[in-house]
This record gives sequence, C-alpha cells and structure tokens, in this order.
Amino acid sequence: MTIELALLGVGVGTLSGFFGIGGGTVSVPILLYLGFGIKEAIGISVTQMVAGSLLAAWIHHKKQTYAIGDIKYFGYGGILGAIAGGILVKALHSSILEWLFLSIVAFTLGRLALSNPEPTRPEVVNRPLYTFVGSVIGVFSGMLGVGGSILMTPVLVSFMGFPLKKASAVGHFFVTFSSVSALATLLWLGLVNLEAGLTMALSSLFGIMAGIALLHRVKVTHYKQVLVIFYIIIFAITAYKLIAG
Repeated sequence: MTIELALLGVGVGTLSGFFGIGGGTVSVPILLYLGFGIKEAIGISVTQMVAGSLLAAWIHHKKQTYAIGDIKYFGYGGILGAIAGGILVKALHSSILEWLFLSIVAFTLGRLALSNPEPTRPEVVNRPLYTFVGSVIGVFSGMLGVGGSILMTPVLVSFMGFPLKKASAVGHFFVTFSSVSALATLLWLGLVNLEAGLTMALSSLFGIMAGIALLHRVKVTHYKQVLVIFYIIIFAITAYKLIAG
C-alpha cells in the first residue's frame, strides 16, 4: 500500500499544483477505491494538503501571483470554518459526507463551465466579506477533506471578479489555513492515519512543483477547458463509487 500511496501523492500533487486544488478532490475518491473508509480518507487527504498547500503558497508568493495583504482574510475565516467542519466529520454519517462531496463537485463543475476565464466585473476587495466567504468554505473544507479551493475558485471567478489563474492561486493560499486547522481538529478527534498521510504528503511535494510550473505556461482559455474536464472526471468517479456501493 505504501507504493500506491506514494504514487498517488505524486499524481495528486501535480494536479493540485496545476488546478489550484487542495488535492482532496482527487485523493478522497481514489482512497475510497483503495479500501479506506470515507473518514480515514478525509484524514489522509487533509494531511497531504497541509504539506502541499504550504509549498504551493510559497511558490505562488515568490512568483507574485497575488498580494497577501487582503487575501489573508480568506484564510482567517477558513481557520474557524475548518474547525467546525472537522467536528462535523465526527458527528455525521459516512453516507452523508459522501453525498455532500459529490454535491460540491457538481456545483463547482456547473459554475466553472458557465464562467468566463477573464473577469467581466471589477475585482471585489472587501476584508469582512473575505472572512465570511473563507469561514463558510472552511466548514466544507474541514468536513470533506477537500481543502476548500474546489469551492473558492468558482466563487472568486463567478461572483467576485477574480481572474481564473489568480483565483486558482488564492485557493492554494486559502488551503494553507483551512487544512492546518482541519488537521489539528481531526488529530484531536483521532481520525488521522498519520503513516498513510505522511507518505502521500512527502511524495506530493514533487508533483506540486511540476504542476505550478505547467500552470504558468498554459493559456487561460485552454486552462478553463482542462479544468472543466478534470471536474467531470472527478464527478463521474465519485458518482460511480456511491451508486455502485
């Protein structure tokens, strides 16, 4: 199982760096196929996201993809929301978590498919709103092990005027806050398989660097097309797992 987790980590890291996701969108469905339960898969996913998001946020900061000044308020809200979400993992039945995960992927797919990759409205700058959005998304992050960027990107693009690539990078920054908060909560609740999580986390760092390098090379219109296809695949994999049992 160690080799499978290491390979999954590299693959998830590459997709995470390219698509600006925490990685749980990919890793949770695959971990389910590998035989882990939904709650254990969420714990492993969150562990990987902590390492991957810290590296990705640092690389984007060095490349000046965004300025941290106002953006950090998304993260402040994410900390509070992720704690609440982590507690909900313990309280909710596994089937509810699985269907919530599928619903989030469906929402993201719909918003991205209908959105314009270039902003059609001025970028919204509002620190209290950033904190509120971060806290709401943080709840889903801690509850579903998806980092939150799966929701952050379509919200920023569709409703707040962010360019697609910048929204993707901000999603990574957000994940650094929400994933650390969620991991601390899940560790406290005893829901983390540390050996499996660390195996994925360390191997994912190599993929993160490759994915971000590719992100800065691709045209934004092509990027949106690939992003939509990616979410269709994730939706199909998760839906099949839930329907097939």
